[in-house]
Amino acid sequence: MGGTGWCSLEEIGPFSRLSKLTLHGLENVPASSSAEMAMISSKEHIDYLELNWSSSRFMGLRDEINKQLQQIVVEEVIEKLTPPCSIRHLHIEGYFGSRLPNWMMFPATWAFKSLRHLRMDKLHYCTQLPNGLCQLPILEALVIDNALAINSVGSEFQSPSFLAVGGGIVTARSVVGFPNLATLRLAGLCEWEEESDSETTEAMAMPVLKKLIIGSCKLSCLPPGLLSSRRHALRELELYKLSNLTYIENIPSVVELDVFDCPKLKRINNLSKLQKIKILYCPNVEVLEGVPSLDNMELMDGTMETIPEYLTTVTPRYFKLTCSKKLYESLLTGSSSSEYNKISHIKSRTIDYFRSR
Repeated sequence: MGGTGWCSLEEIGPFSRLSKLTLHGLENVPASSSAEMAMISSKEHIDYLELNWSSSRFMGLRDEINKQLQQIVVEEVIEKLTPPCSIRHLHIEGYFGSRLPNWMMFPATWAFKSLRHLRMDKLHYCTQLPNGLCQLPILEALVIDNALAINSVGSEFQSPSFLAVGGGIVTARSVVGFPNLATLRLAGLCEWEEESDSETTEAMAMPVLKKLIIGSCKLSCLPPGLLSSRRHALRELELYKLSNLTYIENIPSVVELDVFDCPKLKRINNLSKLQKIKILYCPNVEVLEGVPSLDNMELMDGTMETIPEYLTTVTPRYFKLTCSKKLYESLLTGSSSSEYNKISHIKSRTIDYFRSR
């Protein structure tokens, strides 16, 4: 340790019994030889590993040649920071290489048979997600945030993989992808616009997926492989800042749905088990139907001046409304208000107006 409280990667090398390791400032590592001396892959007791880069200096460079040289260095460094096979939690943040390391790509990722939680954040320049993730046998949670150059999540996220390894030989047989994944978050994939894969009759990937979060992308409809009508384990669905999304439908297993800031969303229907819904700042929703189990509903939009007509057709046990002050004051008049009549059949209600800070 130096006087600043920081140490070099070389100094980490002799520490063989570390259980948790967070590496910041990796943008300052001058060469892959320094990363190799850290001997991360040999530290078999590491349970949690975080690799963290700050890309601010890199993004400020105007010289494209210098940028390319720095990317080459950072790609070589991460290649030498291979986690031990026993790793359970892996967090990569701020990595500004254009490609992920070989140890994350197919079929190398199969070596990480203990990995349960994987988070990748601020992968601003990666154009491809690791295509071996689907074979991680006990991966439970996968979070991918702010991968700005990704325009497709890949078929392995939606349908079976067709390669398997046995005795060191790769064979072409169908293997269910992400067999134990329960939570998936895909957010900030700003170029993710369309998925052409249609729902198949074959075994789907992520058979035990319980919670799905999709945010900040260009999708106009939800990927059929992720929102298959045959997906019976999915209970929670969160959708936010989907600028082109127009409908949500035919997801029979979902119990909780949160929708936030989806300006083109018009239709929500055929969610037969839906019990709880939040519709926040989605002003153009016209249809909410096919939700016979709905019990709890929250509607929020500080600009709302009229009650949506679809509220006359649903009967939640409890309803919370946050609207404009003008609408709030109108509703206070009770039965004399035509807007009030749209929700008068809902006996348990909380009504408030949006207060700007």
